[in-house]
Amino acid sequence: MNMEIQAALDVADETDSFLQITDVIFDKEADQGYESLSLAEKVVFCIDHLLREMENGGFVQFIHHDAGAKAEDTLLALETIKAKESYGLLNRLVDFFENRHVPTDEDERIEMFDHIESERADDIAELDDRFYDAGENLVELTLKFVAKNLKEFR
Repeated sequence: MNMEIQAALDVADETDSFLQITDVIFDKEADQGYESLSLAEKVVFCIDHLLREMENGGFVQFIHHDAGAKAEDTLLALETIKAKESYGLLNRLVDFFENRHVPTDEDERIEMFDHIESERADDIAELDDRFYDAGENLVELTLKFVAKNLKEFR
């Protein structure tokens, strides 16, 4: 895998590079499970999930899908790649949950978030807007992280 990741880093287009790396990690996760991923691989996996969900519907989409079950890991991933703005926004979203507990069970998480959303729709929309306006290049930050931690991709 390490050689595949290195080859992907050598791709000139940053988006193509990122997608090639995430393809390798997603294949490993599909074959062996999330827990088989190294910490560095989990960082990339979570950042990719966050980006995909934010592009498709914002924080509501993030929480309603599998990515939401990994909210704490995604916070750690954002902190790890030094994405301060995105970290702060997701952290505020997690604060909406009682005791900052985002359930891993999908039905429980959606039910809880639907209640939160009914009371805090404007706050959630503001978080979405701020995420989109932040201009933080999570792909670039992730690629820098991968390059610095290449040996962690097995």
